[in-house]
This record gives sequence, structure tokens and C-alpha cells, in this order.
Amino acid sequence: MKKTAIITMAILLAAILVAGAIVYVWPHSLTGRIAENNLLFVTCTTLGTEDGAAHNDTQTWESIAVTKDILSLLDEHTFRRNLPFSGSSMTPREKLLVLSVYEGGDLVDSVILSDSGQMSVGGANYIMDGADGFIGEFINLIETTD
Repeated sequence: MKKTAIITMAILLAAILVAGAIVYVWPHSLTGRIAENNLLFVTCTTLGTEDGAAHNDTQTWESIAVTKDILSLLDEHTFRRNLPFSGSSMTPREKLLVLSVYEGGDLVDSVILSDSGQMSVGGANYIMDGADGFIGEFINLIETTD
């Protein structure tokens, strides 16, 4: 009887660990953090070199209302937790997008995304595949609604 109880406990523990790992890396959507009644303050910084000198070009958009088009775009691009043993530094190749989320005049959340896929959502590290495409689509969308 003791042997069966030990085996049962081992199987149960393994199942819990596997389920926890799956939940940890499960894809998330930004629509869970950004709602239709929110306002966005958006900053996009483009980094580069010109004639051997470093430069950055920063564009800002204030009081962007979250529309159904924005929510649809946010739903299309999911992100997942960064694995704990992988590098968690944020190193953009060319672009860095910062979304500050406001509700009723109060800052309620922030999202920082580099075009290399590293992402910070509410202070936690995540990864987004296709981040460079998302940044371009997002900027095009808010420029057409601006």
C-alpha cells in the first residue's frame, strides 16, 4: 500500500508541475490589460546611426482612444512569459514602443515592447513573436485614426 501511495503522489506532483509549466508559458493577449474605455499615451522611439553618430527619433501620441480596430490588433498578437533562465534584458534593434494605459485620468498599466520581441507588461517580462510587425501595424493604425 505504501508503494502505491508513493507512486500516486509522484504522478500527482509531476502532473501539477507540468500543468504549472503550461500555464506559465500560455499565450496572453493585451486586450486583458487594455480595455475599450481606456486612453493610451503612445511613444515610439526609433534608434539608429547616421554618419557614424547615434541618434533617436521619438514620436508621441496623446489621448488615443482605444477603438475596436486597436483591440482587434491587440488580439491578433499574443505574448508569453519569458523563461526564467533566459536573458531578460530589453535590447531593441531599431524601435521601442511604450504604451501608457490611462483610465479616468489615472495611469493603470504600462507596456514596453522592443522590436526584438522583449516586452515588459506591468513590470513582468514577456516575449512577443513578430513584435517588429506589430509595432509597424500599431503605429499605422493610430496614425490613421489620429
